[in-house]
Amino acid sequence: MQALFSQHLANIQATVRSALEQARLDGLWIYAGAAKYHFLDDQTSPFKINPHFNYVFPDPKAEHCWLFLDGQNPPQIYYFAPQDYWHCVPKPPVEAFFASEFEWQIVRQQSEIAQFIRNPQHCAFIGEDEKLAESLGFCHINPQKVLNVLHFARSIKSEFEISAIFEAQRTALIGHQVAKQAFFDGKSEFDINLAYLHATQQSDNNVPYGNIVAINDHGAILHYTQLDLTPPAERHSFLLDAGTSHLGYASDLTRTYAFDPNSEFAELVAKMEQLKLDCIANLQVGINYLSYHTQMHQAIAQLLHDFDFVRLSPEQIFEEGISRAFFPHGLGHSLGLQVHDVAGLQQNARGTRKSPPEIYPSLRCTRDLQAGMVLTIEPGIYFIEMLQNPWKISPLARHFNWQKLDFFKRFGGIRTEDNVVIREFGAENLTAKASQKAEQILQK
Repeated sequence: MQALFSQHLANIQATVRSALEQARLDGLWIYAGAAKYHFLDDQTSPFKINPHFNYVFPDPKAEHCWLFLDGQNPPQIYYFAPQDYWHCVPKPPVEAFFASEFEWQIVRQQSEIAQFIRNPQHCAFIGEDEKLAESLGFCHINPQKVLNVLHFARSIKSEFEISAIFEAQRTALIGHQVAKQAFFDGKSEFDINLAYLHATQQSDNNVPYGNIVAINDHGAILHYTQLDLTPPAERHSFLLDAGTSHLGYASDLTRTYAFDPNSEFAELVAKMEQLKLDCIANLQVGINYLSYHTQMHQAIAQLLHDFDFVRLSPEQIFEEGISRAFFPHGLGHSLGLQVHDVAGLQQNARGTRKSPPEIYPSLRCTRDLQAGMVLTIEPGIYFIEMLQNPWKISPLARHFNWQKLDFFKRFGGIRTEDNVVIREFGAENLTAKASQKAEQILQK
């Protein structure tokens, strides 16, 4: 891991040099950030680190810490370690595998940082607290030219980052297996979530995103996080969208299960799983992500025809836009330090952006695939009344099998999601690669 991190940091140094040269600046100060206070309260939200800080210094607990980089000399870490009997203060990770790459300064008071910042008017500040930056004399605060270079570099993952994302796959898959068993054991959404958190050794405060634990028709709510306390009277389906983090890097995995393995819904789940795997097998460097999203809509149109949901040809279902009422989100997104990672729409280091087509507004990636990209592949098919209703007053309404569609509303929907890294030869499925290790751990 240390060797991988050294190469990762060398890549960052080259990126910082390029960004500083283009912006004609001398250095980069990155502030890790601080937990935010609730309105009119003395309580804070859980701390969420500045991802640019975590990109350089892989410690997501480093609140109030600072980094200085000039792209030439070893990065300097100003680690905030106050004496405090009110809170549990993280110890400086001076023995961590990455520690020797930095020049260290322990800071006991937040105000001390001012004495270390020299010529702030010639440096860039990267962080959320713009008022703090202004008070310290910075005038180049989150300059877009610098952010463009940093964001584009972050969209291509180093082997260190890929290894961290892989480790997050393994722990999440353990949680998914435990949660699946809890569903079939008759547990409520709330209790399934507790089982997942226990298995992955996380709390609700440090999961990479709010767990989606959806039984039955709740699966039709794309970001369902309510968590019913009582089990439903009947069980039809279970959708779990949940991940874990490792060194700040996230996994983002979804699975859907049919309670009755012999049902038509179970058959549909299996078909969706195969569509996902077929898509992953076809991913290639140089092909635009939009083309795979479009192909998935064509495949969904075929399913709507084959399962007798819509009695039109697959070609007409696609051309009329009917598939968009059943697959309303994008095929996936970039993944890394942020679950929806940066630069999915950014085409180059200059910051040129390509928006998604008007008919696919939720698409989060419009890039040509490059080696080193880490992406989610997450096709879905849902039975959402709000999206189907406009078709009831359409001239094509008579071609919809409304009776069957009403029956399938009880299942909510299906989403299946793996995380992949693009290689020169195609896609490496990190989720599939990690599943065997997760199963071995569960069997012990």
